[in-house]
Amino acid sequence: MPGEITRISGLPSDIVLRALLDVVDDAETVVDRAGTVVAWNRAAEALYGIPAEDIVGRPITDFFALEALAVHSVLTTGAHIDHAYHRPRPDVHVLISAAPVRDEHGEIAGAIAVERDMTVLVRMGEENARYLVQAQGDMLRTQTVDRVLQTLTAPGGPRHALVVGARGTGKRTVAEASHRLLRLQGPFLAVRAEPRAAALMDVALFGADGSLILSPDARREGWLERAAGGTLLLQDVHLMPSAVQAKLALAIEEHRFRPLGGHRDLPLRCRILATAPTADAVDPALARALPMVELPPIAERRDESLLLFHFWLTRWAKERGVIPPRLSEEAAGLIQAYPWPGNLAEMVQAARRVVSMAEGEVRPEHLPEAVRALHLKPARRRVPLAHQSKELERARIREALEESGGNKSRAAQLLGISRAALYYKLKQHGLDDVMRSRPPASRD
Repeated sequence: MPGEITRISGLPSDIVLRALLDVVDDAETVVDRAGTVVAWNRAAEALYGIPAEDIVGRPITDFFALEALAVHSVLTTGAHIDHAYHRPRPDVHVLISAAPVRDEHGEIAGAIAVERDMTVLVRMGEENARYLVQAQGDMLRTQTVDRVLQTLTAPGGPRHALVVGARGTGKRTVAEASHRLLRLQGPFLAVRAEPRAAALMDVALFGADGSLILSPDARREGWLERAAGGTLLLQDVHLMPSAVQAKLALAIEEHRFRPLGGHRDLPLRCRILATAPTADAVDPALARALPMVELPPIAERRDESLLLFHFWLTRWAKERGVIPPRLSEEAAGLIQAYPWPGNLAEMVQAARRVVSMAEGEVRPEHLPEAVRALHLKPARRRVPLAHQSKELERARIREALEESGGNKSRAAQLLGISRAALYYKLKQHGLDDVMRSRPPASRD
């Protein structure tokens, strides 16, 4: 049968399956339709302390409570589980994905579960996060930020750079930290580029001389002059008109620039850091002139989620004049399991919400609905294959609309999507009628 593994170099399929299961670092479990364990890899042995010879061939319910079994949920509903937070035992926290195994007739013949151990991260992460936030004060440093800083500040490293990444990944934090580490004498000037007319942006960036402004002797300093001796952070540089981006690229390559209407060049004396979502969004001339450094989204930095969340939890608690609440193990597990697609904008709002609700300890019910939706619960009915992800998305949209008071521009920002994309999602999930039936808190 095409696609079916029977033998490789004379090896039986069960030996091949065992070898495949044992080369991965995550715990993997395979059960048949009756819930009998048919495969249990080495990572599962290490995670649960149960040797394969003791569990294979026996009902999995001999070792785990039925309500704590993801494979039981899959066998019951036929639905996939994708990166859900799960606590199969009181002392174990995992990020789990599971799927049914079907026979040639499309009937459920068993289930497979893949579990990533998060126990150490959950237990140690909360305490370590508190310590690091207290030690670092108002400038949060993570392993990812430090790796980027090493590139920006290393001897022979890029003097100027293009820092790319989705909104909320920490691009400004990196720029400020690198300015401090380099001990630059000049100012740290952060400005946000705008898609304004090329002439206006030209004057804002390069300045202007002569009769173009007030009088032949008048001058207007641009950002490049004002940041002399320090760092100029151009946020969202891709929004600048292409002609201005190309002129900036030339200034970087020649180490000098000329104000609009001027008759002489001025030396480029500041360090330029520009930010954009991707290098492709930037004018090609500027992309070639600036070495690129990338900051990945929070979804790819799960081991840093608790540290980031604690930073904002502590900041909001200080603003309210209260002691930052501690995280329960389940709350910490959910925070680390959740991918935070809205990056820091979403996390900041979640931390603000928690501080206003929790007293002493943060429990799952204090977290936003979208985060709580990631908690694996025993399914009692057959659901569509993509039901879980759709419900999670719908929950996040409703929550963002509630937090923004119905302001769709703000809601889109919290979700990390464009306003047009939000309108599409509202219609897709049948939420547009809901929003039309209630007046917004402010003009959108």
